[in-house]
Amino acid sequence: MGLLFTGTALFAQDIPASQVPSIVINQFNIDFPKAKDVEWELESNGYKVDFEQGWNKDFEAWYSAAGDQIKLKEELSKNNLPKALSSTLKSTYPSYHIDDAERITENKTVTYKLEIEKRNHELTLYFNEKGIIIK
Repeated sequence: MGLLFTGTALFAQDIPASQVPSIVINQFNIDFPKAKDVEWELESNGYKVDFEQGWNKDFEAWYSAAGDQIKLKEELSKNNLPKALSSTLKSTYPSYHIDDAERITENKTVTYKLEIEKRNHELTLYFNEKGIIIK
């Protein structure tokens, strides 16, 4: 058990902003000038940053060591979902309600991750921008 924990800690660990390359910090500040509550992690493939923006809206962004944004997760309210996605959800899962919603942008492709539930039954669904379930 100790070895597994030690190995995991090497791949994702909290770090102060002073240990993040300036090119990454600069790009992050350009991308999100109003970010607050910023927390950095060093991961095996680059840097992950958790932060808030706006009305306590949560974000996670991943950057390469060269400062390129690799991925972005944005917390959404159900009112901010695309109409096509809401329509698909209502027709396919009418008795479920949304527990959590995220917009994920990776390689210029946008995916929506929804966690929905009905009583004790929970599902995690992924949609494209057109509201089609992709997994």
